[in-house]
This record gives sequence, C-alpha cells and structure tokens, in this order.
Amino acid sequence: MVNRRLPLIVCLFAAWLTQGIVLAEDKSPPLKGAVIVVDPGHGGQGYSKSYTGGTRGVVSRLTEGELNLQVALELVKLLKEDGATVYLTRESDRRLSPEGSSNQAELHARIDYFEHHNAHFFLSVHHNAGPANATGHTALYKHNAKEDLLYESLAREVNNALEGAVPGAKRALVKGSYHILRETRIPGTIAESGFMTNKEFDEISTRPGYPKKEAEAIRKGAVKYWAAHKDAIISLREDLSKERTAHPRDPKTYTATELNPEFREKMKKLLGQVAPGDKYDPAKIGEYVEGFRKAVVTDPKATFKVTGEFDGKRIKLSGEASDRKYHDQLIDLLVAMRLFDLSNEIRLPKTP
Repeated sequence: MVNRRLPLIVCLFAAWLTQGIVLAEDKSPPLKGAVIVVDPGHGGQGYSKSYTGGTRGVVSRLTEGELNLQVALELVKLLKEDGATVYLTRESDRRLSPEGSSNQAELHARIDYFEHHNAHFFLSVHHNAGPANATGHTALYKHNAKEDLLYESLAREVNNALEGAVPGAKRALVKGSYHILRETRIPGTIAESGFMTNKEFDEISTRPGYPKKEAEAIRKGAVKYWAAHKDAIISLREDLSKERTAHPRDPKTYTATELNPEFREKMKKLLGQVAPGDKYDPAKIGEYVEGFRKAVVTDPKATFKVTGEFDGKRIKLSGEASDRKYHDQLIDLLVAMRLFDLSNEIRLPKTP
C-alpha cells in the first residue's frame, strides 16, 4: 500500500534539513575575515603643546580624546566578537606622532596604521564642536575616491546606525578634503557622533553606559557595510596590497612613533640613560625629570627648570624651558614610558 503522505514527509524533512544548514551558516560571525583599524581621534590633549585638535565637554571638561577612546575601546570589543581582526591606533590618551610635530604629521600617523595593518577599512571615532545649541551626528567620506561607493556607503551606514543612539537629528553626510580620508585609498569614515559643546550631549556622553551605546551603533553600520560590499572591499584590499608590495614604504618615514623603528631606537637609548628598566613609576617623576636634564640638557646657556609631581592620580609638569626641543623630548620620553596621564604647565618661549 502506497503511503500518500510520504512525499509530504520527505519534503518537510528536506525543508527542515535545508533550514538547519541555513541556520548553521547564519552562525558565522558577521565580520569574519574583516581587518579593521579603529582610530580614536585627537589624543594627548591633556599633556601636549602641539596640535591635537578636538574640544572639551562644555560642563564636564572631558576631552574629546578621552571620549573618543572610551567609545573606541568598546567598539574594538564588539567588532572582535563579530569575528573581525581589529587594530587600534592608540590604546591610551596619547598623540601618535612626536611632540612638536606638525598638524599633518599627527593626522598622517593614522594613515600609517591603516596601511601598516593592510586594513579592509577603518573607523575613526570623533565628536563634534559648534554652537551651544548644535546637535546631531554625521559622518565624513573621501572626496576624491575612484571607488566612491565603497567610501560613501560606509559613512552612510554608520550615520544611519547612529540615529537614536546619539541625541539630535541625523545630519547630511560630509564630503570634503580631510587629511586622513584624502591621503589614503583604504576605505574609511570619520564619525562625528554628537556635539561636545552641547550641554545635553555632554551630560549624556559622560554617563557610564554611553560609550558602549555609541560603539554598538557604529558596529551596526560596519556590519551592514561589510555584508553589502564584502567582495568589492576584499578585491580593493588585494589590489592596494599588491601596490604597496611593489612600492614598499620605508618604515623610517612613518610619523607614527610606535611604527617607526628609528624613533623607537632613539627612545630606547634615551630610556637607558635616564631610567634603565622596563617598568616606570609615576611617583618617581621627579627622578625621571632630573635624569633627563642631566642626560639631555647639555647647553650651559639653556634654561630647564622643570619639575614633576605626582598626586596619586596624575603627573603634573611645571616650570620653564628656554628651548622647545627639550620640552618636546621630555614629553616623548614620558610617552615612551607609558606615562600618559599628565598635566603640562611648562612655560615655553613665545613664538613670533
């Protein structure tokens, strides 16, 4: 006797099996295979007398560099959970280029990281400044891209995802000649996620859960972007990698201090003179400053009356230096020691 229900059972079993396969495939992390550089923009505002850019919370006085970093660290966790290989341009509140270097050098240091790590794309975390009533969010994209869709699409997805996570309206995307977008062919966007000069945003952005909320939005945009353009992004990365292999860049030309072997060797030598070892205690800042003075300030006509104090939380530099180069070398040394939590009140000669 023929079981007339058998074909139906077979169909249902096949459907179940197919669904099981689809479900298994869906378990693959959404960013598997993606190489992403996360850039917390404008670091080192607490200690630098060089260009850092950025602003401060209108009430909290939180620096943009600190807020950028809080969001970026949360974003890195989320992207890694989604299967991406992720690199940070900075992991602390620090500049990327030497103290005293130009605006362009500090900006270009980010590109050093994008290209050194051969990223598929980058996400640069920033926050805006403007009038007290300015609000909302936007994202910037490359103004001179041959593969324009790969650049504008990332900015659009991030800006769309920020809606609801950041107070205020979704503003139009910005297409302009910005250094870290203009000077590299690697796709990426700069997210301007709220105005720190707006009292409401400043209050919201300093709440404990806010950085993760903003990071989740940026992550959502990145996932949608990768899903929509994965093949084209991979193809572009392969082309750019071949170009860099054919015309490799001398690492000594990197403005990013951590990627420049010549700069690292210079700091290693100076550390050996001032404070041998690999662990540095902020409570010993006075000893480090004095050791630096003896090792570096050899010009008898130079004034270097700099002191360092530690209050248990932060290092405070004060005094005066007659030559800017000594100030800059001291800052670079302390950064090499990973002593980033600095306030810098050293007086320098006025520039013409």
